[in-house]
Amino acid sequence: MMSSLLSRLGASLLLACLATTLAAAPDAPRKGGKGKGGQGPPAGSVDLVDAAKPAAKDPNFRLTSPAVKDGEKLPVEFTGDGASASPPLNWSGIPRGTQSLVLIMHHLDPGGKTKVYWLMHDIDPKTSGAAKNAADFGQMGVSTVHDRVEYAPPHSQGPGEKRYVLTLFALSAKPDLTKAEQPLNFEPLLAAMKGKVLAATDLTVLYVRPAGSGAAEPGRPPRK
Repeated sequence: MMSSLLSRLGASLLLACLATTLAAAPDAPRKGGKGKGGQGPPAGSVDLVDAAKPAAKDPNFRLTSPAVKDGEKLPVEFTGDGASASPPLNWSGIPRGTQSLVLIMHHLDPGGKTKVYWLMHDIDPKTSGAAKNAADFGQMGVSTVHDRVEYAPPHSQGPGEKRYVLTLFALSAKPDLTKAEQPLNFEPLLAAMKGKVLAATDLTVLYVRPAGSGAAEPGRPPRK
């Protein structure tokens, strides 16, 4: 009987020790994203531009720039710390049946919000690119960063590397925008594009603000 009692006491002590250890252990990281203190947007954030892309990628449809390679640092000239010029672009391999092109440059901020820096729609599929600082190769929409009809050069708040994605959409028909408010915002445009996207291609650029740049974002000057 004494032996049985000691065994039960030993088991109870072992369980108590395990419970104390587990309670003191830090929480395991949650999968699916990070918050403002991490390196990405919160879990469950929806990238609205990315969500509009078709599941299958057309390897022949390409968006490039003579000024920056995919995945590399955007030159200061094309940011708010430089001349604020829009970058030159080239595109090729436009899918057969394309009736219109749409260009969107966006960034998913640490809060999970889709911010649009450049919006061009109704681009002629017969074109093959845009020159530096060009604004006449399509119809320009609103950049949600500062609510202006112009290119908003990257000038993000806070330190650290930021990721910006330029996406070119090939559409099988021009979207019906007759009921959309003007100047055009990206959300009604994406809604009107639904069911018409043949293909999409990305050019991803990175930018780190120079040392000494203020955390607060100053008022952006008008586009020259």
